[in-house]
Amino acid sequence: MLSPATKKRAVAVRELPVPVALLALVLAAAAVVSAARAADAPTMLAPDRARITDPVIAQDRAALDQLGRRIAAFDTVTIPRRVYTHALAEGWLAIARDQYALHDRSGLVDEAFEQGTVLVSTLESGRATLDPPARTVPGTVRLREDLWQLGDSLRRTDALRCVAADIARLQIALLRAGHETTVCRLTDPHPLAVALGAQGLALRRKAADCIIPVAIAPEPAPSLPEAAPSPIPAHVAIALKRLGAMNNVHFELNGNQISAASAQVLDSVAVVMRDVSEVTAVLVGHTDPRGSVAYNLALGRRRALAVRDYLERAGVDTSRFAIASEGKGSPVAIGAGALEHAMNRRVEIQYMGPGNARIESRHQERDLQLELARSKPTVKKAVPVRRKRAAISAAASPTTKP
Repeated sequence: MLSPATKKRAVAVRELPVPVALLALVLAAAAVVSAARAADAPTMLAPDRARITDPVIAQDRAALDQLGRRIAAFDTVTIPRRVYTHALAEGWLAIARDQYALHDRSGLVDEAFEQGTVLVSTLESGRATLDPPARTVPGTVRLREDLWQLGDSLRRTDALRCVAADIARLQIALLRAGHETTVCRLTDPHPLAVALGAQGLALRRKAADCIIPVAIAPEPAPSLPEAAPSPIPAHVAIALKRLGAMNNVHFELNGNQISAASAQVLDSVAVVMRDVSEVTAVLVGHTDPRGSVAYNLALGRRRALAVRDYLERAGVDTSRFAIASEGKGSPVAIGAGALEHAMNRRVEIQYMGPGNARIESRHQERDLQLELARSKPTVKKAVPVRRKRAAISAAASPTTKP
């Protein structure tokens, strides 16, 4: 026969839309099953003195297994409070099982079983808790207050959604280490207590990774009108067009020597620089992609300096040049062939007019220096020693005629 409360809930369910009503019925059925399990489940284990016969031990083990099944029914909870409650219940059950197997008589087994039962009953009633366990329980001593405080503080932060279960596991580990201290001598190893530091550090890191820092954008500065680029004076533009300034030279593999073909290009650059005194230039060295980053940056700089030194000897003041190197970071040709490598081994000449206005110039490839194909050295076939000696003796002995 249904109780008045059950009849009232059934009437309320009939008044809901169909999908919601189905969900409500499923939840109600689950609550009834959980309540039935809780009603049939033992709330305590046999007294210490009675745990000496097989039937009593079997009965206690069955009670522990039943508590485990009740807790396992909530393995998929996702709400942080329920995750914490579930993990704490699992931890208490693990303590109860382990210490029961060790015939612990300190009272810790009964305390652990009772706490696990209370927590799973809380879950079965649809509730959850964030209340931590007591710092000391029968059979333990209080350890590492800093780690207890860490758990307390994290339970009040947004990181709880990531570390709810980890907080519960740390608190259970603190209780286990507290029990270890009561049963081990000072000179004995204390592995559980030693492991607490690493567990606390891992919890801190996980919590820190969970909280994403939010950057506060500064107040935008008032926008200033951008200065228009300085126009290139007409006489400069005409002179550059007439002189046909070229903007690159190329190099041999691993080298920074100016070839004869590159010297002709740089002679024309020197004419431009001498005739148009308003022009300056940035010399940027480049390499092909082989070799380390550091080596290629240094090689690119040596190439840019070689170009500057040549132009200085051609009568251009070095104060009009800036030196830079990009190493292998800015290739103009992609590929692993000799041609692509030769095109990348270069110095670019970036002409600047008055007001740092960029000046267009011409690209050239007349001085490309391709690598020579390396011929494989011919390996002489070794003559076996015996055959060599036989040949020598045959040559030395007089020929006999028949």
